[in-house]
Amino acid sequence: MRGLYNAAGSMLVNQARLENISNNLANLNTNGYKRSEVINRSFPEIYLYRLEKTAPHTNTALYGPVGVAAENVAVEETVVIHLPGALRETGRELDLALQEPGFFMVQTPEGMRYTRDGHFHLSGDGTLVNPRGFPVWGEDGPVTLQTDRPVIDRRGNIYEDGELAGRLQVVDLAPEELIWKEGYNLYEAVGDAQPVAIQQLSVFQGYLEEANTDLGRQMTDMIKVRRSYEAAQKVSQVYDRLLSRAANELAQL
Repeated sequence: MRGLYNAAGSMLVNQARLENISNNLANLNTNGYKRSEVINRSFPEIYLYRLEKTAPHTNTALYGPVGVAAENVAVEETVVIHLPGALRETGRELDLALQEPGFFMVQTPEGMRYTRDGHFHLSGDGTLVNPRGFPVWGEDGPVTLQTDRPVIDRRGNIYEDGELAGRLQVVDLAPEELIWKEGYNLYEAVGDAQPVAIQQLSVFQGYLEEANTDLGRQMTDMIKVRRSYEAAQKVSQVYDRLLSRAANELAQL
């Protein structure tokens, strides 16, 4: 039965890995998307020791250590890889990208959230908003503009007609383990993760950050996961046939 449980555990882990890879591929063209990776762990190892002193009808000693065996494997956690993606030039004044660690701040009905997606636009009242319509935060609150063609320098300063109109609020969050993906390309800070304002910014106007997903690597991982899943599936099918045969044939003896 242990082999059947190990095969089932392997199938569950590979299913989680396949779902994660599928999500990474689905967001290949999502601005500022950060890929996720599944971390596996094995159950605590057990030490096997033979208890029989002698084999039947012989004087051969059988007691002694057999070896170490792992119980099974499981998914420990899914981590987000916060490496910067490549920049894609758009030439649009309200497209902004970050290349250093940090996040844009947006105000949602559930509270402050964080994003690397700098595809912004103006609402009807002149508020700078993200694709979901949430206000983008500056040092003095929501950023409001009179024109959709401002000049934004590398420090995040916003100029309209040569006059300083505000400054973007870009923050870093630590530790990264406490930044959770919430959906819609937004992150939530939980636990002890505290936003810290970044003073030395590196904002690129007219650019968007691409996803940091490597298509070739993801496809290779998908093939490996599929083969591993199929192998574990075949093992489980063998055990199922053996158990079925034992239940049907041994009962007739």
